[in-house]
Amino acid sequence: MKTKKLNIAKYVCGYLVTSFILWTNGGWIPCVFAAANVFPTGPKKVTVGQTFNVVFNTSGAKDVDTVRLNGSFTNEIFDYKASKPAGVFQNVSPGTYVDQAKGIFSFGAFTLSSRANGNSALAVLTFRAKKVGSGFVQLTTNSKMLSAGEEQIGSIGRLNIEVVEAKNEPEQPRPLPSIVPEGEAAIRFLSPTHPNPDLWYSNREVDVTWEIKGKKLNKAYFGFDETPEGASELVVIPTTSTHITLPGDGVYYAHLTLAFADGSIKREHLRIQIDQTAPTSVAIQSDQDLIPSSIPNKLRFGALDKTSGISKYEVSLNGIAVTTTALSFYDISNLNPMKYEAKVEAIDYAGNRTAATTTFEVIKQHVITPQIQTNQFDTSLIMYLLALIIIAALLILLGLTRHKKQENISTNTVKVIPKKKKTKNIVKLR
Repeated sequence: MKTKKLNIAKYVCGYLVTSFILWTNGGWIPCVFAAANVFPTGPKKVTVGQTFNVVFNTSGAKDVDTVRLNGSFTNEIFDYKASKPAGVFQNVSPGTYVDQAKGIFSFGAFTLSSRANGNSALAVLTFRAKKVGSGFVQLTTNSKMLSAGEEQIGSIGRLNIEVVEAKNEPEQPRPLPSIVPEGEAAIRFLSPTHPNPDLWYSNREVDVTWEIKGKKLNKAYFGFDETPEGASELVVIPTTSTHITLPGDGVYYAHLTLAFADGSIKREHLRIQIDQTAPTSVAIQSDQDLIPSSIPNKLRFGALDKTSGISKYEVSLNGIAVTTTALSFYDISNLNPMKYEAKVEAIDYAGNRTAATTTFEVIKQHVITPQIQTNQFDTSLIMYLLALIIIAALLILLGLTRHKKQENISTNTVKVIPKKKKTKNIVKLR
């Protein structure tokens, strides 16, 4: 009996040790007693307006061919932007969706060739921080990771992310100091073509350089992926720069790992944001298409951008620029009477543009003159007096008719004369 209890205790302890890494990443939730873990990785702190990736990884996978990642996120803090498979998973499964209003997602992917084994990336979800606060991205217990139909998930993870206010001036790589203390190293890691990590660029051709000063360097490794703190595998010594052509839109990270002669290691990471795709078609419409100038009227418009987001709108009337605004409307009241063509250009944070036009007409205000008002008043008075005359005539006619009837009654009446009573002669006896 003691031996059986001891075996159970060892099994439980082994399971908890396997899942410990998920706790350090923000939290874990046990599913079943299986070997593989699935957990999200990404930045622990971002700024308002920053777009960032959450990469879902697995450890301990064995010949995985299908995944279904179900989870939730803090929709008050984060806006979902995009998703795509990663690693050996290049096919998106039907039923993949995101509900921003409820803060839930379901992402499915499968592979028809290679299988996922050991440590592997499964999917990348992209979010945008919209306000200060603490949020999370996590998986739920109904997630699946299958190998020939057999479930492999043992535990699932959670990523906690803090959103802080963006600085007015983003941090830029500083020049190397002229003097570096003995036993230390100064590192400058930057992109001359994409110098600001908080800005979006439409150029996919990226140059990256690094400078190292101080203690002796043995090896330098470089890497590039969509993980904020990914691996560096390419040996780059003795070079101090490299060039990369990015595959498409998204948030990418360059990684530099430096191994020094004294056995110490330093890692540097650089974020690069790319958006080459213009915003979707602009929806544009005026409240009224034909309206007097004195009546209030607004031009309303809007567009969407999947990657960097809409930065501003430029509005022009008949070819003349009238405003640049982040709002989705423009007041077009009190304009001179004429026909107008309104043009709105939606501009994303990378400078990509999409335009649309609409037309409306402002007409002169119809003014009622005092003469017209007087004539209307006279006509009303005449009609009123005429009605009174008609009513009076009817009353008089009715009175005459009644009087004539009374005269006819008086003429046809027979007078009855009462008879006089005869008096009897009374003889008096004497």
